[in-house]
Amino acid sequence: MIATIRSEWRKLRFRPAFFVSAGLVTAITALVYFLSWYQALHPSTGDRGAVNILTLFPDQFVNQVMGAGAVGGAIAIVLGAIYAGSEFSWSTLKTMFTQRPGRLTVWAGRVVVFSLWMGIMAVALFVAGAALSTVVALFQGHAITWPAGIDIAKGFGVIWLIFVVEGAIGLGLGVLIRQSAAALGAGLIYLLAVEIIAVRFIDSINSGAYQWVGNLFVGQNATALTQSFTSPAFGRTIAPAISAEHAVLVLAAYGVGLMIVAAGLLRLRDVT
Repeated sequence: MIATIRSEWRKLRFRPAFFVSAGLVTAITALVYFLSWYQALHPSTGDRGAVNILTLFPDQFVNQVMGAGAVGGAIAIVLGAIYAGSEFSWSTLKTMFTQRPGRLTVWAGRVVVFSLWMGIMAVALFVAGAALSTVVALFQGHAITWPAGIDIAKGFGVIWLIFVVEGAIGLGLGVLIRQSAAALGAGLIYLLAVEIIAVRFIDSINSGAYQWVGNLFVGQNATALTQSFTSPAFGRTIAPAISAEHAVLVLAAYGVGLMIVAAGLLRLRDVT
């Protein structure tokens, strides 16, 4: 297992897509901060789009970067599809599986390495948020205070979990379709269209009697988990219908389940 992890990490370090992903997460965070900063300093005449500058200071940076979870999740799906599907296109899996270790060991090593990279993406997001919030505080002459360490740890864990689970969708599709381009396309369509339409339809049936079914989808639970991080600085917020504990359990079940299913497909099917 250790040798497989080292091998996969060595390969991953030379794949530009993974470094670009960390850069994209950082760039998107910077864009959100600067646009929000501009809106806070130049408020519009209406309430739409109003931003409280207090949300951009360091003590709120954990709550602020939670909004990047959706964008980061889409990037994670793309990376998972590329990581799992490209090996089929290159026909390198045949070479890997004709040598030791076995298929499940190789897959377990790949899952570990991919999860570690999702952690690196989460670190990039949090470092960018902390740095940008410090810049805003310095320019505004505001005192620099940080959230409690436990809040930072919880926020980091939530983002890492969301990235891993969304990435597992890409990994599973990459193994199922055995082609990276089609897998990432299917993953993005599911995340951005199919799931949203399905949840809205289910919630509309019999005046919401089956809303509990819609609450079992990945996107619903990821959104509820990120929305649980808020404060009075963000104004009035509606409590999410899904509890944080429920969201964590559902997301963890999806992540483990998708990786197990993908492992089964990889173990039983021809890799060509």
